[in-house]
Amino acid sequence: MTQNETQDAVGDGVSVETVLGDLTARAEIILSELEAFRRYLRQIKQEQHIELAQFRNSVTSELSMLGRLASKIDEESTSHNARSSNLPFMETVWLHAKRSRNLVALRKRLYYNSNGKTLSEAMAHVGLNPQKPKKRGLKDSSVTVDAITEAGLKWVKVSLVTHTRLMFDLAKQGWTGTSDDEYSDYGSDDEDGDTDIPLLKTTKELCQAATCLRVRTRKPQVHLLLPRVTMGQSAEVDAIVESCRKAGAIVCCGKDTSHIPELQDAFVNMVPPLKPIVSDIANIDCTILLALVSDFSHAKVSKEPWFHPALKREVEIEGDENLLPSLLYPALGNRKLVCTHEAAVRMREIVDTLGTPTEVARTRILMGDDNADDQPGLVKSMQELSAYDVPSEWRIPVVIVDQNENDCQSKLPAEAVLAGSKMTPINKSVFLYGWALGCTTITSNRAAVKQIENSLQQHIDLDDSVFPSLWLCPTARSLVGKERRGAKKEDGRETARRLPDPLRREQQRRHGLDLLSQRAGHEVEDLRPQGYDCADVIEAKKASTKNLNIEKVET
Repeated sequence: MTQNETQDAVGDGVSVETVLGDLTARAEIILSELEAFRRYLRQIKQEQHIELAQFRNSVTSELSMLGRLASKIDEESTSHNARSSNLPFMETVWLHAKRSRNLVALRKRLYYNSNGKTLSEAMAHVGLNPQKPKKRGLKDSSVTVDAITEAGLKWVKVSLVTHTRLMFDLAKQGWTGTSDDEYSDYGSDDEDGDTDIPLLKTTKELCQAATCLRVRTRKPQVHLLLPRVTMGQSAEVDAIVESCRKAGAIVCCGKDTSHIPELQDAFVNMVPPLKPIVSDIANIDCTILLALVSDFSHAKVSKEPWFHPALKREVEIEGDENLLPSLLYPALGNRKLVCTHEAAVRMREIVDTLGTPTEVARTRILMGDDNADDQPGLVKSMQELSAYDVPSEWRIPVVIVDQNENDCQSKLPAEAVLAGSKMTPINKSVFLYGWALGCTTITSNRAAVKQIENSLQQHIDLDDSVFPSLWLCPTARSLVGKERRGAKKEDGRETARRLPDPLRREQQRRHGLDLLSQRAGHEVEDLRPQGYDCADVIEAKKASTKNLNIEKVET
């Protein structure tokens, strides 16, 4: 039994029990495929970026309802409820999703009557920018999009409305169908009257929302799927469809008979794995530099009692995903690796302050501090400090570059200069360098990437060439670091004296910036971007160690 036959099956003599059994089996297939899709998303580390919960819950609820109907098969209402099942609609949405590319969400409500204008903000129900509502009382206007695809640029609305239903909607408006000429002008001037037809009203609301919510500065395109409507059967219905098109939607009538890929192929189309790095040069920021030397990335680290909860979580994450062999090594390949001077300085400060001996050693290898070793020698040295295979083609050391070498930043578009003016000095050096050279910047700094996106969203219809090439690593790695001084062991003894003020203040300051950025949802400006003087911090660290050793000798 096909989805279009369900509504008529009972009336054609098919038993209610048969219809319910068919609907139940189809619902279970959808849920099974959704679960397989979720496993795929988890495998490619994209589960948190694709919104399926609302759609999955709807299918689950429908399946539960069908089960309840099956338990009271003899009641008169069961036949009507089986005919009215919403499962054919859900099937149509899911089939379209399996034919789509770059899926963002299924059955997503978007709010568009506020102060922002990005789709991502609408999906989070924060400020959105639209035009003022035409009628009173339209506060927090919202629409539900059945499938958001093409990375947000295609909004799909499915309607299983029939010719009969549309004619009934016209009749409710008082239209009698006595004159073709009378109807030929339907919807041309009467803006309030024509929106009494639910299909047209929904289409206009979707098109208005699409005008308000931009994706990469462009307006999404609304697609209206009407599998139970055939053009040419009645002038009245054709006129309604034409009004939907005039509102700005692309309308597709009739059943979609295009090929549906095999499930795994469909998943790859729906949500591709992380896009490959296309440039020959990989511009690395501080977050990736740290990930490339962290003990978390190179070894099996055990949870220590003194670990911050975030570090304990990193132990668990690394146990599941193995960042270097599964993501970073394949992404970097044999590309030339560069980083700006500012990123290198900050990375060394962090490693010198917090790094373990092995993290310090890996930093010297990665940055080529020992000039005697060539690339094969550096790879061999790194392999000795890693539990994973280090690719022989990995092009280390990282080359440190000037952020404005050859006056490259003079070629930046005005939009990039504006975005850079809002960044911290280190982020500005990293992202504008990659932007100017047209090479891919690799980062796990989600806040900085979001800041760039938000800045560009203030413009309208930017060409794709204006946007920087960014590769956002879905997970980050901290340094394991040293045991916090003054932390208590299980027997209550202190492990070491507290760090002297300069070093402790710098640690607390950076930790505070991280917390503030997490709470604000964007990177908080560092008012002391150079930190405390590095020489003072290192000197304080050495003095602390020296004093501790003297005390041990005296005791």
